[in-house]
Formats: sequence, structure tokens, C-alpha cells
Amino acid sequence: MDSSTIVMLAIFIPFIFAFLVPVASKLLKQRIGWFAVAIALLTLFLILKITPIIVHGDTIYGEIVWLPTAGLTFNVYADGLSVLIGLLASGIGVIIMTYSNGYMSTKEDLPRYYQYLLLFMGSMIGMVFSANTIQLFIFWELTSFTSFMLIGYWNDKPESIYGATKALVLTAIGGLVMLAGFLLLQVITGTFDIPTILHDESMIQAIHGHELFLITLVLIFIGAAAKSAQGPFYIWLPNAMEAPTPVSAFLHSATMVKAGIYLVARIHPLFAGTDAWFILVSGTGMITMVVAGFLAFRQTDIKAILAYSTISQLAYIMTMYGYTTYHEPGIGVAAATFHLVNHATFKASLFLVAGIVAHEAATRDIRKLGGLRKEMPLTFIIACIGAFAMAGLPPFNGFLSKEMFYESSLEMGVALGSPFTLLIPAIAVMGGVLTFAYSIKFIDGIFFGRRQTRGLPEHIHDPPAVMLIPAAFLAALVILFGLFPSIPVHAVVEPTTAGIIREDVELHIKMWHGFTTPLMMTIITFMIGLGVYTKYGAIAAWQDRFNLRYPKISVNYYYDLLVQNAQASARTISSITQPGTVKTYMSALILTVVVLVGIPIILLGADIIPQSLNFDIAVYEVLIMLFMVIAGIAAALLPAYLPAIIALSALGYLVSLLFIYLKAPDLALTQILVETLSTIIFLLVIVKMPQKFRESIPTTTLVRDLIIAGAVASTVFIILINATQGIIPPFESLSHYFIENSITLAGGRNVVNVIIVDFRGYDTLGEISVLCVAAFGVYNLIHSRGNKT
Repeated sequence: MDSSTIVMLAIFIPFIFAFLVPVASKLLKQRIGWFAVAIALLTLFLILKITPIIVHGDTIYGEIVWLPTAGLTFNVYADGLSVLIGLLASGIGVIIMTYSNGYMSTKEDLPRYYQYLLLFMGSMIGMVFSANTIQLFIFWELTSFTSFMLIGYWNDKPESIYGATKALVLTAIGGLVMLAGFLLLQVITGTFDIPTILHDESMIQAIHGHELFLITLVLIFIGAAAKSAQGPFYIWLPNAMEAPTPVSAFLHSATMVKAGIYLVARIHPLFAGTDAWFILVSGTGMITMVVAGFLAFRQTDIKAILAYSTISQLAYIMTMYGYTTYHEPGIGVAAATFHLVNHATFKASLFLVAGIVAHEAATRDIRKLGGLRKEMPLTFIIACIGAFAMAGLPPFNGFLSKEMFYESSLEMGVALGSPFTLLIPAIAVMGGVLTFAYSIKFIDGIFFGRRQTRGLPEHIHDPPAVMLIPAAFLAALVILFGLFPSIPVHAVVEPTTAGIIREDVELHIKMWHGFTTPLMMTIITFMIGLGVYTKYGAIAAWQDRFNLRYPKISVNYYYDLLVQNAQASARTISSITQPGTVKTYMSALILTVVVLVGIPIILLGADIIPQSLNFDIAVYEVLIMLFMVIAGIAAALLPAYLPAIIALSALGYLVSLLFIYLKAPDLALTQILVETLSTIIFLLVIVKMPQKFRESIPTTTLVRDLIIAGAVASTVFIILINATQGIIPPFESLSHYFIENSITLAGGRNVVNVIIVDFRGYDTLGEISVLCVAAFGVYNLIHSRGNKT
């Protein structure tokens, strides 16, 4: 099988089987989770199958011609970076879906849960393997939409809805800003194709020298920062912790938050080596790393601690990818890529530990926990491995990537010169100190201290194997990658780094390098971190007092203010534009149509009633029109619903008869089908309603309605009789174009059908989309009413 075909299968298989989950659940019942695990395993196998090609330094490119006339193709591109994120998304997906079989209650809507997980996994994989920026944007927004559904999975909880909405608003807006950056990038390069830009040195130089360089970089980076919760966009991630814990482990350790990191790494060759790149990327990363690490101190929810730690750890990676100079554009790339892998392992394991603790102790409040190490010994060991790796203790993998972080920080400081020689390493150590402190708090607060009894189950124990094994497997990877770093380094880190900096890379990473400066920085980190931890409670209390006294210092304050103002403005506008009944809106709409038709007639100076009208019509044509008029009047005047519907239906069938007379059988058939369906729907509704009109219509209302109806009827009449006169100069007919090109361009002889399906295809697609959205709205209204009753 062709390697590009394998990549496409890896993208589409999660989507295809996600829609089969409801069908499979009929057979598998509560075991539907294992069906999802099998799909994730298959996807992982497909990506592993192409990994050797990438390890050997090759890339994969393939395309499917989608809409040739519009020049649209579905392109895939696989290199070290895309394979790395693809392996994380599918591999962690297998672990999370396995864990979910023990975590999620059988009373939950499991098909919906696993369906959302598969859709998200497919969106993530599609994004990293996309070969053009527009396709990347589509999958990017799909990850925002599917993550919204996963975060808001428990839709009966206001906190879940708030967290899901905040995540969608910030990440989706960031995505739109990113799209604007992609469009500017196309203006500079003349292409949306990612590999073309990456492998053309002249294009990269053109980007650096273009006047749109800075604004393009800023717009694309805003999208990345919003997705990875960096800078002021960090606020969505803590609220997203209202999702089920497996979702948090999947989205917020290894996949969704890595999307922004992926984008920064992807555009690194295009923008790195400049001051703007360092200031924007590393500057945002360093500030976020320190602020998020500091804010983690005041969190009492164990998942919130992990959320802020995730923001801080992602900022580590962002900072390292931002380290660059003109002569050494890739200073921190290898360190960032290695930490990206390590963070996925230890952070996912910690999230699973948090889920185990919440599952067994029925709380996530760290103030109510403590002393659980004896009752949950296996969970305690796994938690220690993950937390010690995050803190940067040997012999775990986090120690190695933190050493590389310190080493690259020293190198960047030296490259920039004074005062950055000391400032950048000092900021790196500050981030490490805060990380050490909150990592120790996670272990100490849950497993040490006095065992609480109030509000906790009497017997707490380790979870079943289906929950313990996935967490233990990740902990084993933490140790394995720490003791034998060559495994991940040669398999994924080196190919990814080489692809980003566009030169061969050979890394030598090991636990002991002697008494180096990075090791001294690590020792200083541990010493200061222990001192800071002794003041952990005091720092948290000060933060609480400060936040209470100065609420406007929080970014959340301004987000909530903007949302509330938007809601108030929407209510004000809707109170003006939608003050009454549907009848009022319809009256305004049709009067607008009358005005819009009347203005052109007056401006063109055309006769309202043409002088040359053809009154030569057959007798049976007059009879059909007479019956149509009678049916229309009957539909308006009959006092009961059923006769009125029959009269209205008769009018529709008479119109189809007129179409037949005018030699338009396709239109007649369409009219008959629509009329039949409409009549059936009307009759189904009528049986639930009173059979007679009970509304008493005042004379003034009747006169007003007659005037409006007469105006509309007159307008339509004028339009139709003028249409019989042909095209009014200076306009020209387009009919000859459709007749001449219906076969050559669309391959159809029925010109009317060709116009609707091909020449006006986007318009027809829009109409179908509107109907689908309306159908979803009606379904949700009916469904929500059913829930209440």
C-alpha cells in the first residue's frame, strides 16, 4: 500500500468509525469502549507503519483531487514533526480510551463519549498531516469544535458549559486570526502548500524580507497561543478541567494543547532567526511559564493544579522553540521537541492519577485529601514517578529535558550577551523552582499528612486494573525514556528536529554529563524549590487576598465582562429587531421586498405595465389559472384547517399541471413531490390542533393584512409580466452561456438541472446547509422539551 494512502487512512478511519459507534453500541452495549480502543489501535498501527520511512530522513506527500474545476485537492504531508504528534494523538488515545472503560459509569451516554473522542483524535491527526494551510485550518477548527463537545460532555453542569464555551470562543477566535495570517502568508509566497514553502529557500528569504512579515507572524502566533493556552489565552484551560478526567488527560496533556506547539514548530523554519520570533515566542513563553507556575500555588482542585502546570510546561516548550539567533536559528529546537515527548508521558500519567483519586475518594479538593499512600500504594508510586519527572528529578525523563532546557537557556543568553547572559538562565531557573514546588505539593497534599475522614469514603483503595494499567504504562515510559533516552531520541526527536532546522541532527543524551553548569542550575533549583515549598501555604493565602482585593488584575475578569456585555447588547438588539410575533417579522420582510423591487423600476424609468402583452392563451390554460385562483381564495377564506390545507394542496398540484402544459416535466415532478410532502407534514400537525380557527381578527388587522398582501401580489405580478418581455437594457441574458457550456463544463444535457447542481452549486449547497441547520435546531428543541417532561 502506498505510504500516502496509509496517512490518509490514518486520518479518515477515526471519522468513519466514529459514526459507526452508535451502531456498534447496539451490539457491544457497555463494552463499546473497547471498540473505540480497537479503532485507536488501528490508527496507531498505521502511523507506526510509516514511521521507519520518516526515521530514515524521507518525507511523504500525497494528494486526492477533490474538486478539479475549483482547484481543490486533499493533500497530506508527513515528516518527523507530524509523525511525532500523530503518534502522541493515537498512542495516548489508546491509553485514554482503555482507561475510560473503568472510569466512565455505565449509566453515562457512552456512545456519545467515545464518538467525540474518535472525532477529536481524527481531527488532530488530520491537522498535523495536512499539507496546505487551508486544510490545516479546517482540521484546526474541528479540534476546537470536538473539544467543545468533550469539555461540555456533562451538559447538565453549568461549570462544564461555561468551560466548554470559553474554550471554544478563545480557540476558535484564535483560529480565525490564524487564518488571516495564513492568507497573508499566501500573499507573500503565492501558495498555500506547506511543503513547497518549507523546501524553497528563496521563498523563506522572501518572507523575511517582506513588509508583511511581522503582521503575518503575529497573526499566526495568536492562533498558536490561543490553542496552547499561552499568554492571556491561558484562562480557558483551568475551566476546561470540568471535563471527564480522561478527556483532560487526552486533550490537555498530549493532544489539543500541543496543536499550538505543533504550529509554532511548523512555521519555525519560516520565521526563526529573527528578533521578532525570539521576542514574540520566547517572550510569551517565559512570562507564561512564571505566571502560570506561580498561580498554581493557590489552586485547591488537583486537576486545576495540573492545568496550571500544563500551561507552565507548555510555556517551557514554547520558550525553547523561540530561542533563536540569525546564525543559530534552532538553538532550543531539540530540547523543546524532547520535552514535548516527555511532557506527554508524565502529564498524562498524572491526570490519570488525578482521575483515580477522584474516582476512589469522591473528591478533587486537595484540602480534603491526604494520607492515602498506605491505602493506594500503587497509585502513590505512579504519582511519584510522574510528579518527580515533572519536577525534573533523576532518573526520570523530565530531568533530561530540563537539563537541555537549562543548557539551551545558557546558550541563548551567551548569544545575546549582557544582560541576557544571566537574565534568561535566571528566568529558566525560576520556572524550574515553581515547577518543583507544585509537583511536590501534588504528592504531599494527596498521599502524605493526616488521613481525612470527614466527607471521604471509609474505605479507599487502588482502582481496578483497567484504570491502573494505563497509568502504570505511562509511568513505565517515563522511567524507560529517562534511563534509555536513545529510544525516543533516535525514533522521533532527531527526525523531528532535523525537519525543523533543515539539517541532519545527531543527539547524545544521557543521564550523567559530569558537573556541568546545567547540573548546577538543577541543584540550585531543588534547593530554592524546597525553600519555596515551606512557604507554599503562605504564598497561596497571599494570592487569595490579592485576587480578592484586586479582581481586575485577572484576565478572567475581562473575559466575563466582555461576555456579559455581549449578552446584554444582544438582548438590546433583539428587543428592537424581534419585538413581537412571526407575523410582524414576515410583514417587515415582504414590505422590504416590495420597496427593493419598486426602487429599480422607478430608477430605470421602465413602464410598470408593459405595452406589448400577449393575451393569446388557450381555453384550458385559462381554466387551469381560474381553478388556481379559486383554490388560493378558498385556502385564505375557509374557516377550518383541513379544508384550507386541501385547497392549498390543490393549488400546488394545479401549478404542477401548468408546468406540464409549459413542457417542463422536471419542474412538474419536483412540484408534485414537494407538494405531496408538504401536505403530509401539514396533516400530521393538524391532527394535534383544533380543527377550526379560533382567533378573532380585528377589522384594522384584516385591512392591514389585505394591504400588505395586495402590495406583495402586485409586486410579484409586475415582476412576472415584465419578465415576459425579456432582458431590460443594459442587462444581457446569460441563457446562451448555460446552453453552450452545460455539456462541456458540467457534462449534463438538462440545462435546468445543470444550473441548479453545477453552475449554482454553491448556492444549492448553502440552501441545503440552512435546511440541515434548521433541522438540527428543531431536533434539539424537541429533544430539550422531552427532557423537561
